[in-house]
Amino acid sequence: MEFYIRQTATEPVLKLKVIDDGTNDIATFNDLLESAEITFEMFDIKTGEHQILNAPCYLTNITKKYNQVTDDYYIVYQFSEVDTSLKGKFEGIVTIQFLDTDLNPTNKLIVPIKEKLFINVV
Repeated sequence: MEFYIRQTATEPVLKLKVIDDGTNDIATFNDLLESAEITFEMFDIKTGEHQILNAPCYLTNITKKYNQVTDDYYIVYQFSEVDTSLKGKFEGIVTIQFLDTDLNPTNKLIVPIKEKLFINVV
């Protein structure tokens, strides 16, 4: 997946849709997602140097008009001018740290899963 943003720009925001692949109970998964810690990192694909490390993401949802049982969830990252200060091609990774009812870490999920996320600062 390719994402483009201008140098020193803060928009557009990076928005990743959480996809229901049918392997999980989506309502339970959404509940777990709402209490999870979600972070973003971005590193240069040539040097491996991090431009962003463990920056917080936020979760937003859109209620479906045709199926009001579950919502569509999106993981969103808002870039700062410092984040996009260097031109180049970067790889982005979102880490979802799920928490139990006592807010202790449990499972960790790295996204995107099926294809890499490349951020192009132009």
